[in-house]
Order: sequence, then C-alpha cells, then structure tokens
Amino acid sequence: MSDNTLEKTERLEVFSSASNLMAQTLDKKYLKSLSELSHQNMTSGFHAIDKITKGYHLGELVTIAVRPGIGKTSFLLSMLNNIGLCESHSCGIFSLERTSKQMMKRLIQSTTGIAVDKINSGHLNDIECNHVRSVVNSIANAKLLFDDTAGISTDTLKEKAKKMLELGAEIIIVDYLEMLHSNNTASNCEEEDLCNVMIDLHQIAKELQIPVIVFSQLKKPVIYKTKYKYTPDYINDNTDTLIFLNRPSYYHINQIDKIAEDVAEITIAKNINIGEMQIVNLRIIESLGQFKDLN
Repeated sequence: MSDNTLEKTERLEVFSSASNLMAQTLDKKYLKSLSELSHQNMTSGFHAIDKITKGYHLGELVTIAVRPGIGKTSFLLSMLNNIGLCESHSCGIFSLERTSKQMMKRLIQSTTGIAVDKINSGHLNDIECNHVRSVVNSIANAKLLFDDTAGISTDTLKEKAKKMLELGAEIIIVDYLEMLHSNNTASNCEEEDLCNVMIDLHQIAKELQIPVIVFSQLKKPVIYKTKYKYTPDYINDNTDTLIFLNRPSYYHINQIDKIAEDVAEITIAKNINIGEMQIVNLRIIESLGQFKDLN
C-alpha cells in the first residue's frame, strides 16, 4: 500500500485548517471580540453595537426607539440582512405596519441596490443580472418567517412566535410596539395598554428563551424623571436593552456638531454590560436604505 495516503497527509499536517489560517490572517483584537460573542445567541451584525452589548441574549427584550423619518425600517432590514442572510440565523418577523410583500420588496432593493421594478422589467446588464441572481437566491434560501397580521394582541403574537420557534426561529423581531395591544389588565401605569404590551413582550422573551427585538416609534421627545429621557417608564422598566436611533442631519444638528450627513448616532441607553449611556456611530447609505459599520 502506498505511503502517500490521505491519513498520512493529514497526520503530517500538509493541510491548513480554516481556524489556523484565520488566526494568522485577522487581527487578534478582532478575534478576541468574536470569541467574547461566541457564547451569545447571536449578534446584531453591527460590530460597533455588539462590542458594547455582547450580542442579543436568550430571554432578552431589546427595544429600539426611533423618531419618524430616521429610518426605522431601513435599520430593521439592515439588521435582518446581518442576522438572517450574512449569519444564516432563522428570524421570525412580525411586520405590523407593512405587508410581508412590501417588506420583501424593501429587502430585495436594499440588498441588491436595484429597484424591484427594474429587476422585473428584465432590463439588466450581465453584471447586474449575475449580482441580482446571487442576492435573490441568498434571500430565497434564508430562514426568514414573516407574519403581517395587523392589529394583533400579544397573546396572538405569543402563539405565532411559538410556531415560529417550532420551525427553527432563533430571534423574534416586532415592528412596531405601538401597533400591538394587550388583553391583560395587570398594570396601573399611564398608557395602560402599551404598558401591558411591554410587560407581555418581556414575559414572552423570558418564557420562550429567545431574544425579542421590538421597535418603538417615538412621536416626539418626552422628558421624564428617569435617565432615559426619550421613552416613558413602561418602556424603560420592562426592557433589558434600550437603544435610540438618531440621525443628526435630519434635525440639522450635524451642522452644529460638525457630524457628516451620512452618519447615524446609536445611543445604547440601557444594557447589562454598561453603566452610563454609550453612543456609537453607523454609516447610512441613503441610496440603498442601509446602515453599515463605519469601518
């Protein structure tokens, strides 16, 4: 029998493993940040955010509060692209504002950079055609589960979320808080229905042991006697991680603070890993409706 066998080749370490090559290629600081996140359920895909939050924890309720016009849906789809397409996690999405088809249209346009109408027209050059085919195949094979039932209660959401878990969902995303209602009457706080919605969502995350991400659309900044001055106490008290999404250029604040127009400010106001609020920046690619890390 020849000595030149695969077994002998492997024993002599002729091949290089991907992990060894990775260690030789990437900076140790980056590899360390990856290992710190490895025990978590998943990350947002935004390195600047994940470095602080250490990813999304099992049983955690994350609230992302956004003013109108800032890019709530663009941020949601960018995160969905990171989690569902790039990281291949199964995601359950409750789209209470838009239909599932509208969300898919936005996702295709955001990830391809080409309008769906143009794709459907067939007027694509060879490069565009190959690009679109690759991205669309990736989306089609992604483990994304959409539910666009309007005006549902948290009880219904919970039952649907359980079914999503049975189908493999690893994270639940809800767009958005103010379009849910609760059948429970446990609380005595102001804006009782939304207060109960938050309590219910927090309990759903803990009971199902899955991260639940809920978007909240802020109509205007509200000053409260808590350190989270833009959100009411029923949000502050019932969320594990609280994030504010802001675009200084939208309110022309960037002209005062000399912040680039394509920069978004992400304020991590509450998280188990921090004391005081922390702010990180992301880049906005307006033409694609995408949020990306600056570097």
